[in-house]
Order: sequence, then structure tokens, then C-alpha cells
Amino acid sequence: MFVRGHLTRQPAVDPRGLIFAVLDLETTGLHPGQGSRVCEVGIVRMRGDGVVLDEYSTLVNPELRITNDDLHGITNAEVRYAPTFREVAGDVLAYLSDAIVVGHNLDFEEKFLVAEFGRLGVAPQRVPGLCTLVTARIQLDRWGYRLDNVANLITGEWPVALHSALGDARALAATLAKLIATAPQPLYWMGPPPAPLPGLPRTGIIAPRAVALRKGTDGWLATLTARLPRMAYPPAPRPDGVRDYRALLAHALADGRIVGDEAAQLALLAARAGLTQTTARQVHEEFLVEARNRAEADGVVTSAELRELQRAAKELAASHLISDLEEAAAANRARNTGPLKGWRILPVGESGRITEVIDYAVEHGARVAVNLTKTVRLVVADGVAEGHPQLAKAHAAGVDVLAPDQARKLLESEVDRRSGGLFADPHGESVATRLAAEQAAATRPARPEWHEYWRPHELTPAEYHARFVQRRDDHWDDWDDDSDDDTYHEIRISVPSAARPTTPAPTPAVAKKGGCLSAVVLFGGLAAGVAELAQRALT
Repeated sequence: MFVRGHLTRQPAVDPRGLIFAVLDLETTGLHPGQGSRVCEVGIVRMRGDGVVLDEYSTLVNPELRITNDDLHGITNAEVRYAPTFREVAGDVLAYLSDAIVVGHNLDFEEKFLVAEFGRLGVAPQRVPGLCTLVTARIQLDRWGYRLDNVANLITGEWPVALHSALGDARALAATLAKLIATAPQPLYWMGPPPAPLPGLPRTGIIAPRAVALRKGTDGWLATLTARLPRMAYPPAPRPDGVRDYRALLAHALADGRIVGDEAAQLALLAARAGLTQTTARQVHEEFLVEARNRAEADGVVTSAELRELQRAAKELAASHLISDLEEAAAANRARNTGPLKGWRILPVGESGRITEVIDYAVEHGARVAVNLTKTVRLVVADGVAEGHPQLAKAHAAGVDVLAPDQARKLLESEVDRRSGGLFADPHGESVATRLAAEQAAATRPARPEWHEYWRPHELTPAEYHARFVQRRDDHWDDWDDDSDDDTYHEIRISVPSAARPTTPAPTPAVAKKGGCLSAVVLFGGLAAGVAELAQRALT
């Protein structure tokens, strides 16, 4: 099915402009020839420069009982309402089409795709493929090439949703993008270009699985939504599924918070409804808007209702829908607890300048007086005669009488003094900012840590065979297994000769357990005839 290419340091095609379809499968076992089936598909379409173009993810009903749920967490209950592979085959082909298909141990994905498509009478041919397991071994000198280890080494992050198809595909996509973007030597694509695949009818039926949920700082639903695929053209969710999801959401929020068990139940219903990131957010926002409408139905949003809305908005990551209510409440609190709390100001006159000063004062907690009393601390006058009765009373009582400009300066000074606290020091703040920048610059590594593991030269096919094929055969008990496969594959490695680039001499066949070592066929393609060699060796 796949024609392997590879990433090489030798000048070839710039991968940053190419489209990659990063693929991961979860299965009911290791051997499709023994009846194992696909039970989840995850695909991330991206450019080589790291821009994610689209995502696809769905559980797949394998039409048999799952007995290895301890490995990937997929239960029989979860796939009960999921589509079969026949129902998603058209969508899978569409997401793999016109792209270089990427897998970490691509042989594993290949044998299952061949088996699943074979049941449908479909046999995609000569699909460009890249095995990142082989790429990592060729370019990096660090033992342990499992996806989680390689991802952590290159990105600095541990994958957050291992053994979910979309989680693994996302981790691999991020790793591939970082590898291409930050390799100490430029990497080039040597292999066939992306090509269209045969089309099958598309259903758009999906059942995405949200896993590895955690509360975090943003709540359970934030991670639930983040685990769903970001599809460029999301299918409409199933109405009955959405109805159940909304009902459980209302039940979960009735006590003002969502707990872990409720989040897991919502994740299950999200899959049954076929929700994506986009459609999940739409459901959440519609749910909150309806709740707000009920709160506003009587013309007043009470403090208790606002607190309910705030808790729900935080859980639903939709605080922007009630921001105006929160701003109004905050303004009211500021008036009651602001730095000018305790000030009563008497305006004398009706000019626009007085209005501006009074508005500023009220925003910061002051109150407006109607008459001069003992509690009035300031009189703001403009456009009135000096003998005005209120001014006379103010002078007699020793209350300051100021023009609007003078009053504004006084009030701003008071606000600054009260807001800053006892130890406010602008110079100290600037010093702290400067020192933080200096420390960040001093601790910033000159280059990524993973560059320390960059091989002086990429491995040749002979070196690769010695390190990863022969060593595994000779020291099986000590081997750090990176493969999900334990079947033997017959691998023929052909090495191009510099003297005779178009007539490579094949090495003896090698029996090998697991991995995607056939990708090594293309490695060493440094001569002009490498493209022809790749086509001959990998068909």
C-alpha cells in the first residue's frame, strides 16, 4: 500500500510546503490475519511547516468483542454506537488522500488498513508513506524510540492522551513539525509526492473519543472539548445524542460544578452525539444563552443568578457570553468598595466638566450629595456666582471648593495613592521587570537540548541494519521494543552504488521482527537514480 520515502539531510524537496496526513490506529489485537480489527482512527492533516489544516477522529465498531481494553481504554460499551469501518472508509480515504501518510511504525498501520480496505474490495496503491520510527533512529542517537520518548525529547512535552488515536496522531504531528522546523541541519523529503487516492462514498458519521480528562484550571469540559477533533468541516451532530448530552449537562451543573465522573459520562455522550470541538462549543454556548435568557426573563439578574451563570460559564468556557453582566456587577462593586469609598461630593452647577468629574468619582466609589452636610468632603463648582448659597455654606464649614480641573487632579491623586497600597513604588516595578528579563535571557538554552542527540551523520542502510536489525535478532531479550507488532517481515534492503546509481545490488533478504524497516530502502538515495530505486524496491 505505502511507498516509503524518508527525511534526509541530502538536498531534495523542502517538506515545509508538503501536506502530511499523520495517522494512528487503535486495534483489538496485533494481527489482522488472526481476526484483529481497527477500533479507532485518528488523523491530523498538516503542512510540513507545522500548520494544522484538519483533524479526523472516530471510534470504530470492530463488530467483535474487545478484550484488550486495558491497553487503549476502548470498551465494548463505547463502540456499541460507533460506525463500522465500512461506514467511515470513504472519510478515511479522503483524509489520507493527496498527502504523505505518516506513522510511528507505519508497517503496523499499513497491515490493518490493507485488511480493512480489502474487506471492501479496495486496494489503495503506491501511497506515499513516512515512518517516523525509522526517521528517529536514522537521525537521533538516543536509546528509546517509542513515540512518547521521541515526542518528549523533541517537543519537551509528554503526550497527554497516549493510546487514543487522535492523541497519538497529535503528538506525532507536533513532533514531526518541530523536527522539520528546528533540526540543526535542514531535512528534505526524498520520496514520491502526495497523490490522490480512490474515492468511496462519504458518510460523515463520527464518534470521537475524549480521553485523559482533567479538571485543570479551566474545568473538566475544557479538556473534554480540547480532546475532540478540530475538523475544518464538522458534520452535524446527531439530534438525539445532543438532546441526551444537554440533559446530562443540565443535571451536572445543577449543583454548580462538574466532577470527574460526570465529565466521563459527558465524554461518552459526546462520542455518541458525534460532537467535534466546533459543535461542542456551539452546544455549550446555546445552553448558556438559554440559561441567561431565563435569568433575564423578569427584568432583573439577581446576584444568586449571576453566580450560577458565572459557574456555568467557567465550566463551559463561555464567559464571553455573560461578560456584560460581569462588567456591570464589577462596576457596582467598584462603586461600593473603590478607592474613593467614603467620599461624598457635592456638585454646584450643571456644566459638562462637572459631569465628567462626578462620573469619575462615582466609578471609583464616591457618592453624590444633593445638599451640603457634615459628610460632604468636596464641592465641585463651575459656572456659578461666588456668592452662591451652597458655596457660602461650604466656605463657612471649611469644605474645599474646587473647579472641575482641580477636583479631577485631587481625586486622581487619591485614587493612585489608595490603589497602590502602602509600598507602591513604580521604580521598584521597573527593576523587577528588568531583572526578570535578564534571568530569562541567562537561562535560555543556546539551542534545543535534543540537538545533543543529533547524529554526526545520518545512518546508512548498512549501519541501520547493524544497529537495529542484527542487534535485535542477536539480543532479543535485551531489546527496547518500539513496535506494536511481533510478526516477522521479509525485508530486502537495496543500497544504491555511487559508481552505478541506476543498477543497485540487493543485499540478502533479512528476516525481521516488527518495525517499519522497509523504509530504509530509500535511505542512501544520494544519487540521481534514487527515485527509480525507491519505486522498484518498495512495490
